[in-house]
Amino acid sequence: MRLVLTILLALSAALALGIFLEDNPGRLVFSYGDVMVQTSFAFFVIVMIIVFIALYYLFSLTGNLLRLPRDLERWTKHRRTRRSEKYLTQGFLGLVEGNWQAAEQAFRKGAAYSCLPMVNYLGAARAAQQQGAITQRDHYLRLAHEFSGGSTVAVGLTQAELQLCQQQTQQAYATLRHLDTDKSGQAQAKLMLLEASSELKEWQQVLDLLRGFGRGKLLPKEKIKSQQLQAYAGLLQQAGKTEHQYKLEEQWHKIPGKLKNELYLIEVYVRQRLRFPDTGDCERLLRQTLKRKWDSVMAGLYGLVVGSDQARQLAFAEGMLKAHAADTMLLLTLGRLCKRQSLWGKASTYLQECIDIQASPEAYQELAALLEQQGDHAAAAECYQKGLSLVTKPYEQVNLIKATRVEDAARKVV
Repeated sequence: MRLVLTILLALSAALALGIFLEDNPGRLVFSYGDVMVQTSFAFFVIVMIIVFIALYYLFSLTGNLLRLPRDLERWTKHRRTRRSEKYLTQGFLGLVEGNWQAAEQAFRKGAAYSCLPMVNYLGAARAAQQQGAITQRDHYLRLAHEFSGGSTVAVGLTQAELQLCQQQTQQAYATLRHLDTDKSGQAQAKLMLLEASSELKEWQQVLDLLRGFGRGKLLPKEKIKSQQLQAYAGLLQQAGKTEHQYKLEEQWHKIPGKLKNELYLIEVYVRQRLRFPDTGDCERLLRQTLKRKWDSVMAGLYGLVVGSDQARQLAFAEGMLKAHAADTMLLLTLGRLCKRQSLWGKASTYLQECIDIQASPEAYQELAALLEQQGDHAAAAECYQKGLSLVTKPYEQVNLIKATRVEDAARKVV
């Protein structure tokens, strides 16, 4: 179209020039050595116009030929981008619709056209895991790492997330520790590492992470405190299983003062201390706790520890009876304390009263041992039998109290 317009303009210009020069056409003479060329001015102008047009399109064609490789590259890139977008869209639609096989195929095909194949391979890894193809998933993850272009955090987070979903906690922990070692500074990596550490009971790692969470406000304060209680309880339990009392006491002293007053941690510590002799300090701890706040579980533990002054210990427990006469844990504790001091009559009364309010395997066991010690073997056997029958039934009260205590402690954020 442009060529036709140019020719028409040239012809119009030539026609106009011809009319203008009709009366006086003029002459041009060119001489070079012995050669002389003579022509009319109108013909010369027409020839120059033709030459100009020819040179213009010659240069234009040459320019187009020179730009051809660049234009071809641009066209090819555009075509690859369109294909990449097409397969990427198909892949994500497959993930959303749950069509895992189609999603995997789309992501895999699109990787060849994508300028960032890592995204395709990460999507393919997710689709492969949904199909249970763990080996294939790991293959895609390796490819994603190869094409990450330095974005190792994105690959590592996806890998850890998939491993956690597949309950490969140990592998996820190793992956996330590697990211943390690289100082990635990613909040998501730290949150996932916290989850993996908790599942693996790497309690010291949990506490180290929580210190940073408090500064960065990555978790609500209630959640942080709940995790701290769980971590310190786990460390106390691990220390108690070492069969070295000093390690348990050392771990107890490491707990921050504001958490040492939490009933849940006190309970865990005392139960672990019962593995070892000399629980006089636990008697003082429980006494101070009960003076500060009444708790049925603490009252039950008070009967298991042995204070330095047992008469004073019994007197303190009986003093609580006025306000909590119907508490079965307190009655069980009183029965144990009286039995320990050979007060058989009072011990039997407290234990029987405990059973009358709410029978428990512990109360029947204590009463059976007392009756057996007094020589009433028939009655002792009957108590053992009744206690055994309760053991075989669902007995979830302790776990319920434990869970409630952790939740209550987490709400009382200092």
